[in-house]
Amino acid sequence: MRIFLLLVLFASSAVAQYATNLTLSKNNFLQGEPLMASVTITNRSGADVIVGGKGSRPWLQFHFEDSQGRQLSPVQIGSNDAFTLKAGGTTKHTVQIEGQSSTGQLGTFYTTAHIFHPISGQYYTTNRARINVADAKPMFDDGFGVPPGFPQSGRSRRYQAIVFRDIDSITLYARVLDDRTQEHLVTQPLGPIMTSVQPRIQIDAKNHLQLLFVVQPRLFCHTIIKPDGSIGKREYYRDLEGSRPTLVMTGTGAEVVGGENFDPAKAPKTKGFRKTSERPKE
Repeated sequence: MRIFLLLVLFASSAVAQYATNLTLSKNNFLQGEPLMASVTITNRSGADVIVGGKGSRPWLQFHFEDSQGRQLSPVQIGSNDAFTLKAGGTTKHTVQIEGQSSTGQLGTFYTTAHIFHPISGQYYTTNRARINVADAKPMFDDGFGVPPGFPQSGRSRRYQAIVFRDIDSITLYARVLDDRTQEHLVTQPLGPIMTSVQPRIQIDAKNHLQLLFVVQPRLFCHTIIKPDGSIGKREYYRDLEGSRPTLVMTGTGAEVVGGENFDPAKAPKTKGFRKTSERPKE
């Protein structure tokens, strides 16, 4: 029996065509936010492998199960453009899975990625990654009507702004809900926020959501969310001595008054935003 088992294990490893690894951008998610997943593939088949292409089978699948082992609907990812996995080569592919397909339910879930090998007709499975999905009470919650020019014009929706506290970070999110069904249509991470300064959040005359919040000491972010949940604008401002940026509503939207416009792309490189654990106590 032992010899038989060893032979089976050896045969299984001998026919493996890919070495794979799955990593997630993080493990703790706000309900409904997109999931960013990276799949690393090493082609050990001994030959170049062409995947994707118009009309081909999905080259990548994500399978989900809950903490009780129940299988959820898989997510298939295809590509209209074929690409080659070189023999012996290693590639990394990062994909975004929309929230309703990955983080739409509260609880603990697990996901694995499955990569298609067209020569053998098999899918090869990665390691399993854990997903923790939670929700938080919104700090802003107000209704609006979808204006002309957007899908489902006239429909009643709600904007929410939510502060989500992870182990070592605090992130601000914007969410758009259907006011009648309470369905989470879009949940959009906006970036880190320092809660020592109260953010300014308001719906403007065009029914866009205007947000001005502090991302790090003396640095403000002005973000506009459109009625479809997409980001319409994002700009940064520095707090000057005696001139702090503030959001002023106008007849056509809003504008930031005070401070100094700041372009992070042109700023000297730093260590980035400090984690919550590294910030001084308020």
